[in-house]
Amino acid sequence: MNTLDFFRAIMPDEGVYYLALIDKNTGRVAHRAFSTLEELTLGVAEFDKSESLNVYHACASYKEPFIEVDGKKKYRVPENWHKAKSFWIDLDCGEDKVAKGDGYLTKRDAAEAVVRFCTEHDFPRPMFVDSGNGVHCYWPLTKSIKPEVWKALANALKAVLAAAGVLADPTCT
Repeated sequence: MNTLDFFRAIMPDEGVYYLALIDKNTGRVAHRAFSTLEELTLGVAEFDKSESLNVYHACASYKEPFIEVDGKKKYRVPENWHKAKSFWIDLDCGEDKVAKGDGYLTKRDAAEAVVRFCTEHDFPRPMFVDSGNGVHCYWPLTKSIKPEVWKALANALKAVLAAAGVLADPTCT
């Protein structure tokens, strides 16, 4: 699956799409807005060439390229959220994560935990993506949903995963 097909599977068909560009040296985050999934895909390809940046995509679409809150430009904030077309989780990996009890030793261990959960609970298997320091899982939907619906269902998914012992990062779902 190429990047555009991936975005078409997990992202809404309309709205503003974001890349978060994180400077590897300073940790500063810059947001770049795109009007189409095709433009977003080209942005990923272009920014990914930089050795000084980590490139991440937002998983939802937004209403505007930015909104003003208290006189400041805001980008990926709840007030600007438009729609989502998937559910996602982040599974962190590494010895430090295992030591804290909030992750898996290897990416394989993380993926196996999700597959085991899906099998045991008759839940569909997600799309898996290597995130660099872990694994991202995506459950695409057949149509986009509004933020309030997504939040209610995502909170239920988070609770079910936690109850089953899946060590998903609770801040990302």
